[in-house]
Amino acid sequence: MSNSDWTARGEAVFAGTYSRFPAAIIKGEGCRLWDADGREYLDFLAGIAVCSLGHCHPAVTEAVCAQAKQLVHVSNLFYTLPQTELAELLTTHSFAERVFFCNSGAEANEAAIKLARIWSGEDRHEVISLTGSFHGRTLATVAATGQPKFHKGFEPLPAGFVHAEFGEPEELERLISPQTCAVLCEPLQGESGVRPLPPEYLLALRKICDQHGLLLIFDEVQTGMGRTGSLFAYEQCGVTPDIMTLAKALANGLPIGAMLTRAEIAAAFTPGTHASTFGGNPVAAAAGAAVLKTMLADGFFADLHERSTYFIKRLEGIAQQFPQLCTGVRGRGMLLGLILTEKGIAHGQDIVRRMFERGLLINFAGMRVLRFIPPLTVSQEEIDTLIAGLAEVLTELD
Repeated sequence: MSNSDWTARGEAVFAGTYSRFPAAIIKGEGCRLWDADGREYLDFLAGIAVCSLGHCHPAVTEAVCAQAKQLVHVSNLFYTLPQTELAELLTTHSFAERVFFCNSGAEANEAAIKLARIWSGEDRHEVISLTGSFHGRTLATVAATGQPKFHKGFEPLPAGFVHAEFGEPEELERLISPQTCAVLCEPLQGESGVRPLPPEYLLALRKICDQHGLLLIFDEVQTGMGRTGSLFAYEQCGVTPDIMTLAKALANGLPIGAMLTRAEIAAAFTPGTHASTFGGNPVAAAAGAAVLKTMLADGFFADLHERSTYFIKRLEGIAQQFPQLCTGVRGRGMLLGLILTEKGIAHGQDIVRRMFERGLLINFAGMRVLRFIPPLTVSQEEIDTLIAGLAEVLTELD
């Protein structure tokens, strides 16, 4: 069957929640994908920052297959080896002492919000997040998201969420009330245009939370698991949160999320206060353990830093070559954005389409930047191919 056959079948049965490319992907390996027509793509989306070790990474595939032959599911009324091993790896290599597993980033953030509320007490339920943030698609995480376009049509949203202006700690502190329990932020905002929060701003948030007895929650759903150049983004900021959420790349494509915190905070969750039927599923947890072991191997992050530096320089070269369309580069690790001028923004979606037609997958984030989030294993040669295709497209539009 062809792409058009699969597209027609899908359109007949799916809810219209996605603007899909006219391609049915049937195979992946490393940084490459193939569709039903046999066409090859170089993937600089990685499932939207999910397949950080590339598609069908051998270590992950082996772990998944072995675990699927042993045990696929058992309820969380029992312990399992993969879930326990993954939790040990996460706590050993982070600030956290306790882990709650779920199935997605939104669920991880829901768990963080619920924990912050129950830990803080009945009279403190309000969470301050930032304009431009993105925290998920459930009603509570949509309410926490600081982008009105995601709120439209779903009002009234759950109460208890306030949005502070990005990068202005004084305004955030003015929003604190007797009901405030936590501050929720991404160390680097991905969906609103690859916007890093400056280290001094994060330090100010930490100080404000400490002074007012608030919990600081880092949403590392997109920035965690090596995406910004270290295992977790908070390690580069000089700021340690009280709670951290993970998902996306945690199992390299299998659905899993995690909420991590210190033991004293986690103690507010007691049996019956929160749960997840599939959270920490043995197969997904086995994949997660394989991902962490691969990333923690000697040389992984040093090599990643070298290729990230190379990619940034190549993108900066594009910005210099096309000043009418681009103004610069921002981001960290392999979460990078090419900032567009007003003229470039007008062509943003068209650039993505033209790149797709050349077999190069990127996206347009925050109506401001071209976002590049390839597998962390992307090679310099693959980066060069992407840059060459991007130069061709921008030449056509300049």
